[in-house]
Amino acid sequence: MTLSYKCINRLTVYCLILMSSVSLAIDIPELSDRPQLQINDNAIIVGQKSEDRQTESFLGVPFAQPPIGEGRWAPPRPMEAPTGIYKADEFPAACMQGDHITTWYKGVAESFGGDPQLITHPRVNEDCLYLNIWRPVNTSDSPQVLPVIVYIHGGSNKGGWSYEPNYIGHKLSAKGIIVISIAYRLGVFGFFSHPAIEQSNFGLLDQISALQWVNNNIVALGGDAQRITVMGESSGANNIDYLMTSPAGKGLFSRVIHQSGGSSLTNRGIPAVHLKVGTSFAHQAIGSNVNDPIAALRKLSAEEILTTSTRVFKDHYFDPVVDGHSVLEPIMDTIKADKMHSFDLLIGSNNDEWLMYTDAQPDIDGWLEREVAEPDAAALKQMVTNETDDRRKLDLLRTAKYYVCPSLVLATEVSSLDRQAWVYHFTRQREGKLAATMGAYHGAELPYIFDTHDDWLPTVGIDHRLTNIMQSYWANFAATGNPNQSGLAEWPRYNRDSQKVQSIGDTLYSSVHGSKPLCDFLSPN
Repeated sequence: MTLSYKCINRLTVYCLILMSSVSLAIDIPELSDRPQLQINDNAIIVGQKSEDRQTESFLGVPFAQPPIGEGRWAPPRPMEAPTGIYKADEFPAACMQGDHITTWYKGVAESFGGDPQLITHPRVNEDCLYLNIWRPVNTSDSPQVLPVIVYIHGGSNKGGWSYEPNYIGHKLSAKGIIVISIAYRLGVFGFFSHPAIEQSNFGLLDQISALQWVNNNIVALGGDAQRITVMGESSGANNIDYLMTSPAGKGLFSRVIHQSGGSSLTNRGIPAVHLKVGTSFAHQAIGSNVNDPIAALRKLSAEEILTTSTRVFKDHYFDPVVDGHSVLEPIMDTIKADKMHSFDLLIGSNNDEWLMYTDAQPDIDGWLEREVAEPDAAALKQMVTNETDDRRKLDLLRTAKYYVCPSLVLATEVSSLDRQAWVYHFTRQREGKLAATMGAYHGAELPYIFDTHDDWLPTVGIDHRLTNIMQSYWANFAATGNPNQSGLAEWPRYNRDSQKVQSIGDTLYSSVHGSKPLCDFLSPN
């Protein structure tokens, strides 16, 4: 069967092709030698091979219908059964967002002496529910099914995209894993509460939809349905906390890699707070005397929505909310009731998560007064007196409260359910005086996991060695539920009796986390 070239241009929906047979083959010369992903009898996704020919990729594969028009502030709608050939060799538009993440990257690059002008903002669009797939090239006549990692990016649920430079998955995939990065609606497009709509957590529903797509197409992907790992960093990890406690997330994955998250455990997701700011947004966008505010808001352009929301939601964090649909109750309530899903867990945080956000003269007393009860505040302040740098004192407290302590709580709960839990503490600081001001900052582990060290990052031999070690740990966990293998420093399991964590940095060793005493006061409960 011969197809016209019109049917293989990049589109936002699958090209529909009239075919005389249910068997589909590609006989177009420029596509015939490209990797193919046949997701049903009548549809083929065409990708491309990496330069080293070790992996192949399928970029910009739609997993849900575009959330536009009536789809804005509605659960994602599954794609209709596709037919024909879909050319998937370029990244799609990122979901609607401002310059939050671009500004972050520019700041980090400049802090390391790089040129911030080299950081560019992606094109954005409401039509953004796509995923990217990287998998090893099949060189066997009888290939084995492979473990799968589905990556959920961070960005405070208001920014970020699935193909940021640090998330390109081909080098991690070369370790024998199918790596998939997914998009989800952000900001007011993805997390919006209003009295006129029943649901609120559309970005979370997008993540569930993407995981359903992966499960539904696992055979075509060459993946193992029993070895699907969901991995996230920062707000991506926080979103996973909801996936592993929401009924809608049950059965979609069996392993979790959780990096620098956990603050969601203390989030109560109180609807009234989100409804108030959502109503204010609607009033400022369309006025208060509107019979059907959601219909009126849907008529506005995405750019108008983004402009107004940037102003109204300036100090708002887009956490999921208890809406009675995707989130039934606060996360800790689910955990206490022993209703968390069953999965193996690799979890951890970085040594200096909050240092880059800490002022030169931080108000430690003010932070303690806001965050903890008075008796605990005095004890906590005493625990950090050995630190001579006030910035480091506050960084220790914040890193413990928002990252370390929730991570230890989750690891303890998972181990109590007779599943495996492994905890890490990332300590590697880049070389040089500029790097010393950053420490092991929030997100510093990502270039090691994906082997995507930016040109402006000082990268030396130890960084390359550590990259190989961390990729091996992560790949082993995705494959077996255990990060260990012969030749790697042994990583002990975490449980109530042996609370050892793996320190990953210039040296590798296991010990009780140094912030454990702080967590006796700061852990969510």
